[in-house]
Amino acid sequence: MNARFERLLLVALISGCGGGSDQTSDLVFTSPVSAPAPEPQPDPAPEPEPQPEPEPEPEPQPEPEPEPQPEPEPEPQPEPEPEPTPGATNCSGNFLLNVVGATDDGDSEPGYGPLKAIDDDFSEVSRWQSVGDAKALTLDLGSRHLVKKIGIAWFEGDQRIASFSVLLSENGDSFESSLVDQSSSGRTLIFEHFELSSEIARYVRIESYGNSVSAENAILEATVFGCTLDTAIPVKEASNVTTEDFALDPSLAPGSNFELLSWKLNTPGDEDGNGLSDTASETELDSGFTDQYFYTGPAGGMVFRSTIAGAKTSANSSYTRSELREMLRRGNTGISTRGVNRNNWILGYQPDPGVPVGGRGGVLKGTLAVNHVTTTGDRNQVGRVIIGQIHAESDEPIRLYYRKYPENEHGFVYFGHEIRNSDDIYFPLLDHTRSDDDNPLVGIALGEIFSYEIKQQGSRIDVLLRRGDQSGPIIGHNYVDMRERNSGYDVPEEWMYFKAGAYSQNRTGEGDDFDEVT
Repeated sequence: MNARFERLLLVALISGCGGGSDQTSDLVFTSPVSAPAPEPQPDPAPEPEPQPEPEPEPEPQPEPEPEPQPEPEPEPQPEPEPEPTPGATNCSGNFLLNVVGATDDGDSEPGYGPLKAIDDDFSEVSRWQSVGDAKALTLDLGSRHLVKKIGIAWFEGDQRIASFSVLLSENGDSFESSLVDQSSSGRTLIFEHFELSSEIARYVRIESYGNSVSAENAILEATVFGCTLDTAIPVKEASNVTTEDFALDPSLAPGSNFELLSWKLNTPGDEDGNGLSDTASETELDSGFTDQYFYTGPAGGMVFRSTIAGAKTSANSSYTRSELREMLRRGNTGISTRGVNRNNWILGYQPDPGVPVGGRGGVLKGTLAVNHVTTTGDRNQVGRVIIGQIHAESDEPIRLYYRKYPENEHGFVYFGHEIRNSDDIYFPLLDHTRSDDDNPLVGIALGEIFSYEIKQQGSRIDVLLRRGDQSGPIIGHNYVDMRERNSGYDVPEEWMYFKAGAYSQNRTGEGDDFDEVT
């Protein structure tokens, strides 16, 4: 029962309404204006015959004024790019920054060089490793940034405690201490965040002093959070996949392209007229269930569509959904859907409930595109949809949101953590806090492929965001430690399950407005 397990949901590909992101600029050509023809000149007058008495010369006549010619239209000029501000000393935002290079002091072990620490890969074989005291790994951000936080994922970080300091430099030659004699928690394999005092730097150095077990220094991944000073906007890394890379069959039902025997479905439909959301069981999904709210898109992706008007899951529900609910019983109806049992799982820090359960801790992975969000309704609800959850008996330890305002080009991602029987806490993940309605600088457009990973281990829930698929560049990370937050889930009677799809969070717009996720 103490073994961790992983559930993998691949919610992949863009449906046709998402469209592509390639754009071309129209070139404006103007015809050249011909130079005006020269005015005709009169023929020279012949020399007059000599006369005994000269005739008086005629009065000179004024030459006719030339007709004005139209000025040529100026060719349109492109909008100038914002000038970089190399002298800037302050900026806003707290982005996961693009680390462009990494070096060390030359003592890394063979096969474990410094670039392994910035390759977006958390596997054990892809790590930086060096043995000894004060071994340095230096990250290069490419230009000056206001550095606000560093994230380090330690090799065997859930088993041993690493000792380290952090130093910063603008020029790569002279380093100043920022954090001194720090220790990792020894409780996680994903990024631990360490706050800095908003200092200017291009180079970030991690100086390691071994760990609680040995003199080995080993880092799976390292990253930096902050905002850019010397460039107009942060670097936005490109996606590593297209829809064709998934090779799904658009002629098949979702249950034939994806393994859905561990999931059931709720949609806004009400075919039986009971006033509640329609449900498809694990076996029905596996056998090819589809309807207008859950179907296969043109590229083979599994499409979730949720209209504002529609049936809810209960009389107390406020919002519609087209959403999968994890079912570890896999069609065994002898196991109840609800309760502490083998259909559900428990958190890593919960006490032993004394009965068999589906597992302890777990991972939900999704690769998806948000094709459409609501564009009508109240400002505090428009464009908001939940794309992944950890759900407890009555509360939600994690709700993962995508949100895009109608006037913006990009959306942003954040998550909410509900304290048991109490209020919510919200955490930024990509670009914005949930109340900021400016156009995100490095956000995610409608139709753009991205991936998330929700990982529950011990008392932590981590959310990792990538552009593209599950091997794409990491663009966001945050976590909540439920023990530190006193969240209240460390009781034997609680039980958990994952959810994924399109859970609309707008009940104020027009009835046919909708959210759609593939």
